[in-house]
Amino acid sequence: MDMHNKSVASILNNLSDAFMIMDANGKVNYFNEVAARITGYTSFEVRGMKCKNILKTVYCDTDCPLNNPSITPKTNYKRNLKIRRKDGTKIPVECTRNILIDSDGLILGAVEIFKDISQIKSLANSLQHSEFKYRRLFESTKDMVFIISLEGLFIDINQAMVDLLDYRKKKELYLLGNIEYIFIDPIHWHVCKKQIDLNGFVQDFEVGFKKKDGTRLHGCMSVNPFLDDHGNIIGYEGIAKDITARMDSFRNLYKHHQELLLLNTVALTMNSSQNLEDVLDTALNAVMKLLNFSMGTIFLINHDKAAFERQTQKGLPDQISKAPGEPIFHDTQLMEFFLGKDNRLTPKSIFPSFKITLKNSDKSRSIIFSCFLITEKERPSGFMAFPVTETHDLSLEDFRLIGSLGNFLGGAIANIKLIRTVQKHRGELKRLTAQLFQSQEIECKRISRELHDETGSALIGINFNLEAVEKIMPPDDPVMKNIISNIKQQINHTYQEMRRISHLLHPALLTDLGLEPALDSYMNQIAKQSCLDINFKMIGFTGRIKPDIETVLYRFSQEALSNTIKYAKATFFKLSIIRGFPSIIFIAEDDGIGFDPNEINPERPSLGLLSMRERTTILGGQFFLRTEKGKGTRIRIEIPIKNNNLLKLTKPKDFLNNIYET
Repeated sequence: MDMHNKSVASILNNLSDAFMIMDANGKVNYFNEVAARITGYTSFEVRGMKCKNILKTVYCDTDCPLNNPSITPKTNYKRNLKIRRKDGTKIPVECTRNILIDSDGLILGAVEIFKDISQIKSLANSLQHSEFKYRRLFESTKDMVFIISLEGLFIDINQAMVDLLDYRKKKELYLLGNIEYIFIDPIHWHVCKKQIDLNGFVQDFEVGFKKKDGTRLHGCMSVNPFLDDHGNIIGYEGIAKDITARMDSFRNLYKHHQELLLLNTVALTMNSSQNLEDVLDTALNAVMKLLNFSMGTIFLINHDKAAFERQTQKGLPDQISKAPGEPIFHDTQLMEFFLGKDNRLTPKSIFPSFKITLKNSDKSRSIIFSCFLITEKERPSGFMAFPVTETHDLSLEDFRLIGSLGNFLGGAIANIKLIRTVQKHRGELKRLTAQLFQSQEIECKRISRELHDETGSALIGINFNLEAVEKIMPPDDPVMKNIISNIKQQINHTYQEMRRISHLLHPALLTDLGLEPALDSYMNQIAKQSCLDINFKMIGFTGRIKPDIETVLYRFSQEALSNTIKYAKATFFKLSIIRGFPSIIFIAEDDGIGFDPNEINPERPSLGLLSMRERTTILGGQFFLRTEKGKGTRIRIEIPIKNNNLLKLTKPKDFLNNIYET
């Protein structure tokens, strides 16, 4: 019997739970080692003690007596308590009481089984805390977060998704059913699922979300699959960012870049050709491409004939493009103003558009156009016309671009008209050439200033906005940081390109520091961009010379070097500017293929050399050209000086002073 009791005691002591036996009065008869460890009492100390004195609960010090009328032989009491140990510490326990009865159904006592659930409670609290943090992150993030089933049904969504898609409650999104209904094009979701099947995930997938009102929200979505224990996909979790502002910034940046390209294209055409039709055709093609117009035309005003002449066109139907009739103005007073002699205009960046109608010969077909004025020296010189159906959605920036182009073309038209006048009236060559140079320099300064002040400021503003966005971005978002970094690099590239164009039109160094630093910078830049060996030096200058002389010498240098690069096929170019007496001597020479100056070469326009010769003549100087096929080219120009100033010249001298000091 003792052996039997020892075996039972050994078994009870090896239980993982605390085990306590009490009699009908609640006094403890047996206490295993686990119970001793949990309560802090030894089995010897508790013998004869009542259960309620051992399991002192924090919440209730009363015990459930065994003689309670509610107790039946089948009653089990399972409850969670927090008890005080012998040392006063508190621990949570889970207790189960089983009633012991004899053969007559009388209560003999009870068995109390309890276990320490501190770790379980701690894990439960940790789980609850983790769940709270997860839910807080899930709901507090400003990005859309969703969990869906394998079939695409919403399981959970956060409030940001409701707000960004302009719904009022989550319930409205749940009622949509399938996730594909929140996309502008449901194919986006099907492509996304295919990518997950192929790669196991989708990252930064650009999609168009559909708001409640049907409008578009540009998003960038990343999705991962949910897998069961067997590795099968049972659902998806995803996060999507609103990149509408980023897309708008990108589009604005791209548009500014395209505007720069347009102005650059027209500027290059103006610099390389003085043909009016070429300039107008280039401008028309560029603006139609930028603004997605299907057709367009440019009319110039012939004030001598009081008529509108179509200069270039693109995309017009044959019946209308070949019709000889003039445009029909919807506002006849405006037409009369354009054709009148007293038609001066106050200069503006853009003038209001007006409408005309073009008809075919038999007037059976007509098209209405919106027109944008081209101004030349405060006078209307023509207009650009595009279909009214394609211009009603133009933005304010688009109108400003067309207005700038109108002013730009006005300057080009003025320059080209001056050249044509020079060619027709050789007797007035000096005066007309001076006006041409005046118009060129003023226009170049204006364009350069507009590029630097307006476009440059716009690019800087965009960069500041990106930096502001970068500051408020979450620090753990490398994707957006990388995207913004790329955009800023593109802005910097565009800004540098704008500065290069501005420098070509009118270098700031020439005005600020003088001729030598400006030419040194220009020559170094060309040397880096070509294989040409350039030798440049200025001799005998102790200070700056007059601005008009600096400008003329700079243009001489530009033209000479440009001709060498374009036509000479040279390996060496040398430029020397020497302050002698009584002249400033300009010498430009190369080792290129040369040419016969008596031959007219259509591939080698002579306007540049003519310009240099005429400028020299206006300044009272001498122009020498020495060239021969296969023996290079040498240009020598002598400009007279007296006491570091121009010699007293005829009227053109005073005129040039006004030009270059404006």
